[in-house]
Amino acid sequence: MSAPVFAPSLCQVAWVVRDINASEDFFKKVMGVEKFLQFRNIKARDTKGTYMGQPADWVIHVSLAYAGDTQIELIQHVSGSSVHQEWIEQHGDGVQHVAYWLDDADYEAAVAHMTGAGFPLVQSFTLPMARIAYFDTRPVIGVVTEIFAATAVGYQFRDNMKTGNF
Repeated sequence: MSAPVFAPSLCQVAWVVRDINASEDFFKKVMGVEKFLQFRNIKARDTKGTYMGQPADWVIHVSLAYAGDTQIELIQHVSGSSVHQEWIEQHGDGVQHVAYWLDDADYEAAVAHMTGAGFPLVQSFTLPMARIAYFDTRPVIGVVTEIFAATAVGYQFRDNMKTGNF
């Protein structure tokens, strides 16, 4: 099993924020983003969520939009322990991770590659559209790295997002 090549698959910049509505307003009114797709109260317990290798108790709000070919993700930590809660406590609002889009078939190889390179898996969860894993790459690039391993549902979701069909 060979490691996937990540670089061409950079797809997202994600901010962790205290007020997701105010952040959406900034991107809409100041930066010209037309609309966000909102997901509220995503729960670790409903998504096989983990944090630091253990079943997790986090709850988050997420808003997604596109600016050109780059996805913008806004995350507001609601409760529980998570990489997002840790970020907001240590750094305040700001860019918390960058994400790479891979096929679900490459998920295990990507996890093995990242952990084998010395970057611990700090959080993960599963949605119908993807398996998602966060790795602690902060010591070398200042932010966390996310792997978004898309299913067929995820590919359709991305196509709909890019065309504003949501």
